[in-house]
Amino acid sequence: MAALLTVVTLILTGCSSQNQSKKDTDSPKIKTTTGIKKKHKSQANTANTKKSIVFWDTAKDNQLESFIDQWAPTMKQSYVKYDGTNSLKTSTGTVYPDDLSKVTVQGTNASIGWSKDGSNKYTYNVVAIYNYDGVVPPLPNHITYFFAFQNGEPIVLVDQSRDGTPNLTETENTKVKSSFADIVSGKKVTVSSDTESSSNKPAQLTTDPKLIGVMVHQLAMPGDDVTKEDMLSIYTYKGKYWIGIGSGVSTIGYEINGNTVSYYTRHYDEKESSAEVSYIKHDISLRDLENNYYSTDAQKQTVQYVANKMPAIQEQAD
Repeated sequence: MAALLTVVTLILTGCSSQNQSKKDTDSPKIKTTTGIKKKHKSQANTANTKKSIVFWDTAKDNQLESFIDQWAPTMKQSYVKYDGTNSLKTSTGTVYPDDLSKVTVQGTNASIGWSKDGSNKYTYNVVAIYNYDGVVPPLPNHITYFFAFQNGEPIVLVDQSRDGTPNLTETENTKVKSSFADIVSGKKVTVSSDTESSSNKPAQLTTDPKLIGVMVHQLAMPGDDVTKEDMLSIYTYKGKYWIGIGSGVSTIGYEINGNTVSYYTRHYDEKESSAEVSYIKHDISLRDLENNYYSTDAQKQTVQYVANKMPAIQEQAD
């Protein structure tokens, strides 16, 4: 009898183990784990999608440059673009993007820096910089635009400071702001006929005697590296501008007569004494002078860099 009870007990125990094993197999734990994996995979895909967002690219950069080239003449200005390699130096001595670490933004110490594609490296991620050095007193003065992204949204900052710590503020120029926003969103941007003098008209010619002087020096003395002429300066004498490093041999005279520049090179004659020096007059259109020495971004940077280094134009007494 006792043996029979033992057998029955073993059979019941076995059935109980099988039922428990079946319940474990049917348990929803595996489904829950699969659900978690799917969720993690979905989140990973979302994260990868966010990382792949590109706010700024070459096509948009080219469109912005095209807009600036059309818009600047309507303001009687000429802007130099930061090319991503050679720093821009403004007429007040600030160098961008290098000095972005020294500026304030909207009066705060928010982080700001160069970000080629606009990715979130800083609070303000700058993708394009354009600078214009003013030619109307008080000098020196400049307008420097910073096209940037803040939390993925386009914003245009401007610096017009003349001394002290530069403080970048959001531009009040609605045309510049709206055009940048349109470019970011993929819309085509043009300068309307009511805000431009004419898209077919040539760009405004420079009137700054310093800039013209540097170009004249490059024209008359092609063998010199004008960027290394640390003593270069300009003075006025008897109705003409004179640019040189202090010696009579290196000094070039020039006059600006509307759209024509007349420049004077020294005539060498062994029979003439130093007191009887004569000069040969040459004429060139201001348009041709700019086309040769002030048409590309690199040329503009060179001319502006040299002009900014020179002291103020002095008048020399008779």
